[in-house]
Amino acid sequence: MPNNKWDEENIENLLKDFPAIKDERPKEEVFKRLQKTERPHKKSKNWVPLLVAALAFITFGVLLASMLGQSSDESAYDMSGSEGEGAEESTAESEDANSSATEDSGGAESESAATESSEEADSEEGSDSFNAMESAAGPPEITLNEEQLEGISLFTVGLTENAIVIPVSFVIWEDRLVEDFGTADVDAVELYNRYAAELDEEALGFDEYHPYSGTIDATAEGVQHELPAAHEYDMASAAMNVYFNSLAATFSDASEISIVDESGNAANFDQVGQVQAIQPGITNISYYSYSTANTERYLVPGYDMPHENVSAALEAMKSSPNDLYESVVPQDLEYSVSENDRTVTVEFTEPVDFNSYEYREAVFLIEGMVLTADSFGKELMIANTVDTNWNKYDFTKPLPVPAGINIKEYNY
Repeated sequence: MPNNKWDEENIENLLKDFPAIKDERPKEEVFKRLQKTERPHKKSKNWVPLLVAALAFITFGVLLASMLGQSSDESAYDMSGSEGEGAEESTAESEDANSSATEDSGGAESESAATESSEEADSEEGSDSFNAMESAAGPPEITLNEEQLEGISLFTVGLTENAIVIPVSFVIWEDRLVEDFGTADVDAVELYNRYAAELDEEALGFDEYHPYSGTIDATAEGVQHELPAAHEYDMASAAMNVYFNSLAATFSDASEISIVDESGNAANFDQVGQVQAIQPGITNISYYSYSTANTERYLVPGYDMPHENVSAALEAMKSSPNDLYESVVPQDLEYSVSENDRTVTVEFTEPVDFNSYEYREAVFLIEGMVLTADSFGKELMIANTVDTNWNKYDFTKPLPVPAGINIKEYNY
């Protein structure tokens, strides 16, 4: 240890020799620095207990799954053991049991398939019912009478091709009407406004014509068609005839059909001036056959070709009036016509066997005559047939007027 002795004076002198330390920073700056330096320490997370808990949970899950699997295996083993014992006692019984199980499985599959088929049948009830109606009578229905309309409505539209109007009646089932309208009690105007726009006329072999331009409304007098300012229904006389005949076919049950402009006044057509209300009843005409471009045949009224009386109209049916219409009377078939105030009778010269004709040909002949007589306000009777009843026709009494012709199902 050095023998240096330091007294207070020496220490004091030494300290005085040290340079003076000065801090010229303002107090505010020093305080701010202290604030930045003295940040609170984050509390460290104690993650060990959490990890232990997680591992314990995972371990428990693995053990539980293992226990369940072992229990399931033991149960399966017990069952297989029992089956094995049963098999040792009787192999035949085991085979019977397996066969029974297979049959049960097949039965379940059959039941499932039957259920699916039933559901599909329910979803297509209308279509299946229509097909059933057709198959029950044999060939597809060409016309429908009032008594055949149970559960269905007819949506009739005057379709057109080559300036010829063809009335086509579409079958719509009541469940479809209830779905679309909330009721099955729907009139022709409602049917038209709801369904006409969905028709694929071109696919059916017709010109694209519907829906009409403007609006169709039901009125106290019948039906009103309000035309827009720009339309093509009066471009030529042929266009007007198609338009008027189409309206008459589409709304055949209306008392009258008025055609108005956007102001509610009677429309003016260039060819005829002010358009008078149409009386849609088809009067004093004959019925013929018409084939569309896709070769499908339809029963059509001979619009704009009136006859003086019903006898002349029925006689005129024996020949074609032009290149577009075809006669519905088979060649060499002869008949005479007689009439009274209410009834007209067509009597064939030779007994007619309708079974000797193609079905559509026979129906066109019968219904064409019925509708021709009806256009004069008379009932039709047919005499001198091989059978007094054929198909739905009873020839011992006046034949009913069909509610719709050229029947198709509405599939849109």
